Amino acid sequence: DRSGAGEGDINEPVVDSYKARVRWLIANLLTALLASTVIRMFEDSIERLAILAALMPIVAGVGGNAGTQTLAVTVRALATNQLTRSNRWRQVWREIRVALLNGLTVAAIVGVAVAVILQSPQLGAVIAAAMLFNIMIAGFAGVLVPLTLERLRADPAVASSIFVTMVTDSMGFLIFLGLATAVGLTA
Repeated sequence: DRSGAGEGDINEPVVDSYKARVRWLIANLLTALLASTVIRMFEDSIERLAILAALMPIVAGVGGNAGTQTLAVTVRALATNQLTRSNRWRQVWREIRVALLNGLTVAAIVGVAVAVILQSPQLGAVIAAAMLFNIMIAGFAGVLVPLTLERLRADPAVASSIFVTMVTDSMGFLIFLGLATAVGLTA
């Protein structure tokens, strides 16, 4: 099977399903190292402002969920033949607009909440900006990763989440911790 997921038949032998999926989980272990490396780059900043450690999973997690939503819609459209060569870029543009609207909404909520609860408008602005950018990146990755995997003849239903998670975690951490450091929150 070329897809990496078997035939997707729920009745296929367990060993066949295992073989098709385990390689992607091992790839996930490797991609998680990238996110860990990004966090390690900002070890000093996190040490100086410990609240960053509590907030950064929010940016990565919401970004990851936004990316997963987009990839689910994309994989479903591929599976039902609604997404074709002729309408791919229209779908990419559509998902970027959805991500922008979602990003603005969630960024406003988290930014205000952090500013009020932690009494830090600057930290609220930083997390809002990071959330907006990460959700935008998530939308882009959520549509482009499955399209790319399909083109490479890998099953986007099994492999997409690994790469979208890598992008949203790594970029979420990088943007949030990078902005916090750049604006002097950790000085």
